[in-house]
Amino acid sequence: MTRPRLHELDWPFFGTMLVLLISGLLVVYSACQGEDSETTNDLWIRQGIFAVLGLLAFVTCAAIPQAAWERLSPALYLVALGGLVAVLVVGSAAGGATRWLTIGGLRFQPAEFAKLATCLFLARMLAARRRPAQNIFSLLGPVFLVLIPMALVVRQPDLGTALVFLVMVPPMLYWSGVSLRYLLLASSPILSVVCASSTPSWIVFSIVLLALAYFSRTLLLERILFVTLSVVAGIVTPLLWGRLETYQQQRIIAFLDPESYSSGAGYQIIQSKVAIGSGGITGMGFLEGTQKGLAFLPARHTDFVFSVVGEELGFIGTMVVLGLFTFLVVRGLLIGASSRDPFAGLTAVGILSMLAFQVFVNIGVTVGLVPVTGLPLPIYSYGGTSLVATMGGLGIVLGVGLRRRD
Repeated sequence: MTRPRLHELDWPFFGTMLVLLISGLLVVYSACQGEDSETTNDLWIRQGIFAVLGLLAFVTCAAIPQAAWERLSPALYLVALGGLVAVLVVGSAAGGATRWLTIGGLRFQPAEFAKLATCLFLARMLAARRRPAQNIFSLLGPVFLVLIPMALVVRQPDLGTALVFLVMVPPMLYWSGVSLRYLLLASSPILSVVCASSTPSWIVFSIVLLALAYFSRTLLLERILFVTLSVVAGIVTPLLWGRLETYQQQRIIAFLDPESYSSGAGYQIIQSKVAIGSGGITGMGFLEGTQKGLAFLPARHTDFVFSVVGEELGFIGTMVVLGLFTFLVVRGLLIGASSRDPFAGLTAVGILSMLAFQVFVNIGVTVGLVPVTGLPLPIYSYGGTSLVATMGGLGIVLGVGLRRRD
């Protein structure tokens, strides 16, 4: 157990986190206006309590050495899987999904902590290797490790959170030494699924894939396998449409044509765009948003909290928030790059890639660039489990900087 070197505390990273936390509390307070006063005060007090718990998680996780996280990661991973299984068996249902556990009156979402546990265990697996992954067989272990919790989250169902598990894998593999060209080839089946929604895009993707496979230096059998899997994935994807939940289909359709579903699934997207657009350059002012105040904007304190930022703080405010998140991620990556411990660097990359993905998707949803997924905006959206887990993850990253010379 090594003690943190407090003189090496990364003040820019720490300060940015605090600014985001405080501004997030203010935005949640504003977003809750328009409800009755009792509900507003109740949500505000709860979020304040969550923020205090998040700070405690941040400090605690920063104080724990990377060696301890590495040793504990298998046990944490197993506990996380147990929590995800428990959700499916005795979890609390809301909004057509079963995502929460209630223990002693405390309600929390195990998937948020499972993301961190999976990241730690994956970092341990990759750091233990003497050489980076060289073929498809060396990728099976990391992929299988992530697919287990991902499949359990899909069963809840929570497709947005499930994607977060998958997103951490490519950056961590790249950080461990896997070439970018090989990662693109290995990710081709997933990219094929994304492009299969449009025939022209899938044709373009197929041409690029064939060129990539031709110039790749991997084994011929691997190239043939990845191309075959990509073609099969593209063909099967339309057939899987009927397997999606009704609300998931509606979200995708509303994303493609929100105006045609203005009274249904597209209502959230349209109202979000109106709120952000009405903010203009400087915004309407704190607590002055009309879309929010008149309750036209749904889920304004959770999934669409960024719309409140756009309406009340305008283009300038949204750019400041985006800049803070960008700086936090870049600074965190620099912390990971400065560490001498491979496990610590991989952990930082995994945590920050998940954070960046959630920020991109949440903001993309509010402006109509991404289908509605239900992913919260880290630190800003109302919710205890998400806030505490995010703060704990950032604390681990700060702890990497405190021991970067170990």
